[in-house]
Amino acid sequence: MWVVYASIALMVIALVMLGTALMKTVKTTRPVINEMNQTVGRIQAGMDKMTAEANQLQETQGEIQEDIENKKTTINHAVEEAKRTPEVLKGFIYSMKK
Repeated sequence: MWVVYASIALMVIALVMLGTALMKTVKTTRPVINEMNQTVGRIQAGMDKMTAEANQLQETQGEIQEDIENKKTTINHAVEEAKRTPEVLKGFIYSMKK
């Protein structure tokens, strides 16, 4: 019967040692996990900032492209009118001669 009591005592000692080892492990890893969570938070904040800046860059790019297109249209219109100037001038001179 003493073997049963010895086995139970050994089992209790093993469980106490396991509990102690688990608590020590938890206490040791908690700061590391907290540090990792903070690092992930900083990385996420940086990613959010980069995403916002990329969106702003895309908006600015669209505005620049629209502005270039408007200026291109205006310049093309001015060039076409400038090309017509000799014909208009000839017509004006011809009408002045009559």
